[in-house]
Amino acid sequence: MSAAPRRTASGARHSVRAWDGPTRLFKWALVASVAIGYLTYQIGDAALTWHIWNGYAALILVTFRILWGFAGSSTARFGAWITWPWSALAYGGALVTGRARRYLGHNPLGGWMIVVLLLFVAAQAISGLFTVDSNGISGGPFANLDFGDPTPVQRTLSRWHHQGFYLFLGFAVVHVVVNLLYEGVKRDPLVRAMVTGRKPAADYADQPEMVPASHVWLRALVCLVLAAAIVFGTVASFGGKLPF
Repeated sequence: MSAAPRRTASGARHSVRAWDGPTRLFKWALVASVAIGYLTYQIGDAALTWHIWNGYAALILVTFRILWGFAGSSTARFGAWITWPWSALAYGGALVTGRARRYLGHNPLGGWMIVVLLLFVAAQAISGLFTVDSNGISGGPFANLDFGDPTPVQRTLSRWHHQGFYLFLGFAVVHVVVNLLYEGVKRDPLVRAMVTGRKPAADYADQPEMVPASHVWLRALVCLVLAAAIVFGTVASFGGKLPF
C-alpha cells in the first residue's frame, strides 16, 4: 500500500504519482508512430522504407503495452482499468448525471477506449505486414507469400490498411476531445498527467496513488526487448521477409 499523501504546513495536500515514466513514454511514442505512419503514407514511395519500419515500431509498442499491462506500475496494469462492460455503462450513467467519481488512472469508459485504440493500431500494423501496393511490386513482409488464393486475401488486408486508418482516426479524435473536456470542464488533468506523471491528491475511486513497479526502467527495457523479439521472431518464423 502507498503512503497517504503528505500535507503542507497550511494543510493543503500535495499531488500524487499517477503514471510511471515508461507508460508515459509509450503513450507519446505511440502518438508519434501514428503521426509518422500517416505522413509517410502521404509522401508515398519515397518514404516506403520509413513507413515499413514505423509499422514495426507500432507493433512493438503495442506488444510492449500488453507486457507492461502485467509488469508495470499499479495504474499501468490491466487489472486497474479494464472493467466489466456493465461497470463502464454504470460509470457513463453516473457521468451524465454528474455523480461520476474521479479515477487516478483510466476510468471504466476510458479504459475501454484505450483497448479499442490499441486494437486499431494492432490491426493497422498487422494488416500492413500483408499489404501490397497498387502495382503489386512492393509491400509488407508477407506480401509475396502464397496463401493458395493470395490476391483476395492481400487485397482485403490492403484495403483495411488503407481505409481502416480513418476509422481509427475517428476514435482517436473522440479520445482527444473527451480528454480536453475533462481538462477544461471537470478540471481533471488527464493530458497533463500523461506529461508530468502526477495528479492532484483526491479521493479517487480506484487507488489513492500509483504504486511504482520495482526497478521500473529495467523492467520496461526487458519488456521492450522481449516485445521486439516477439514481433521480429513471429514474422521470421512464418517466413516473412524482415527489413534487415
